[in-house]
Amino acid sequence: MKKRTIIVLAIIFSVILSGLILVQIYWINNAVETKNQQLRVMVNSALNAVVSDLERQETIERIFEEINLPSVDSVVAIIPSHSALARQLQVINQQPGIKEFDGSPDPEASMMENREGKKIFFYSDEDLLYPDDTAPEISAHSIKAGISGRLTNKTVLLESIMGRILYDTPELSERINQEELDLLISSTLHRLGIDMRYEYVIEDGDEEILTSNDYSENSSVRKYLRQLFPNDPVPGQYRLTLYFPKENKYLLSQVGFIGLSSILITLVLIFFSATNLIIILRQKRLSEIRNDFINNMTHELKTPISTIFLASQMMSDNTIPNNQKNLDNISKILNDESLRLKYQVEKVLQASVFDHGSMELNFVETDIHRLLNAITDNFTLLLSNRGGSMKRKFDAVSPVAIVDEVHFSNLISNLIDNAIKYSSETPELMITTRNSRSDLIITVSDKGIGIKRDDLKRIFEKFYRVPTGNIHNVKGFGLGLSYVKKVIEEHGGTIKVSSQVNRGTTFELTLPKNRNNG
Repeated sequence: MKKRTIIVLAIIFSVILSGLILVQIYWINNAVETKNQQLRVMVNSALNAVVSDLERQETIERIFEEINLPSVDSVVAIIPSHSALARQLQVINQQPGIKEFDGSPDPEASMMENREGKKIFFYSDEDLLYPDDTAPEISAHSIKAGISGRLTNKTVLLESIMGRILYDTPELSERINQEELDLLISSTLHRLGIDMRYEYVIEDGDEEILTSNDYSENSSVRKYLRQLFPNDPVPGQYRLTLYFPKENKYLLSQVGFIGLSSILITLVLIFFSATNLIIILRQKRLSEIRNDFINNMTHELKTPISTIFLASQMMSDNTIPNNQKNLDNISKILNDESLRLKYQVEKVLQASVFDHGSMELNFVETDIHRLLNAITDNFTLLLSNRGGSMKRKFDAVSPVAIVDEVHFSNLISNLIDNAIKYSSETPELMITTRNSRSDLIITVSDKGIGIKRDDLKRIFEKFYRVPTGNIHNVKGFGLGLSYVKKVIEEHGGTIKVSSQVNRGTTFELTLPKNRNNG
């Protein structure tokens, strides 16, 4: 698949995924907003009910207070003893505080007195009997006049009571009992299904009259306000302010399992989509690197093979006399190109190590100083051709370690070869050893072109090659340092690198002297 196709598919998938995320965000916001509106309506309804109940309760209490006020004349009613009202009052008479007396103004009547001293007289129908010839005639007009008089008296009484209630308004602190208000608010909210902790304040203008325990004026959550006692003849600036400290958390909790599941599924989808895209891009890059590796490998193998082929043809050409064939030179060419071919084949074999995932190593007890001397001697000719030098400083008192000589020799050879190749002028190398507790530390340093900080993070990646700037004769497959890292780790050691551009690079190998072969 072409890189352009991958990018187009990635863009399309990203747009689709972004659309899905936007739909999820819209749905969640819409659900939260719906719950928010429902909560606002219910809270406003609850506050309206609270204000109405407060006002109704106050009105009832004021009416009872006005009715129970002592009057100048304690006689409030004269009732027929056999009437329905009298029978009801006889039941009330059984309650504590109601007294019945004999000896009323009418000797044949009885009297009741309540707690406030109000007196009610009862008379029998016989008290109103007249002789047949003296009984007064009751006309319809007199009955109507009596009813009208009684209604007038009731109206006057009610008007008097309501007048005192309307125009004699107590202070706000006297009109509200905080315990009763708490109970009223909590019961009203509970009845509407709102079970949240709330805080409130009762204010008269800018003055706080009553507040709940944890009320805070600086709270950032939404506040609900209602005017108190709006039906007063002259409404005051009384208001009830209520808020819920955890309203936002409550709204989110109302979205519930569906909202959380939607968010979780979206996040999982984003994660796996991004992972798949990264894997595809890495595989594409790896495929390109492999193709470059095959092209480089083909070129690197083709050159020595062609040279060997030409040298062998020259040696087998019978038309050229033997004394003119310069056999020594041809032999040297054959030897050099064979070594070069062997080196390239070893690079290819190193690449196969990564495909197998593990290495088969033959660990033996080895004198590292002896091994390092043998390796560095192989580079003497190469260094002399470039006018370079290699210093050795072997300070390790105990240089013996358990290693695989073949792979460890390749490891050191790779480091030395890179140090020579990446030196723009005369190569100057330093190889040192020292002991550190139970470890043997080997360093390979050069004064070459150095490595940039961004490249240092990737030099051990497979097939990665550091840009060489003005040095154009550096060839390779990008496998050397990745092979070095794998070999040292298979030996139970570590590798560190430090570098400064145009000042050189130092590789430090830490190798355990005693290795558990089991």
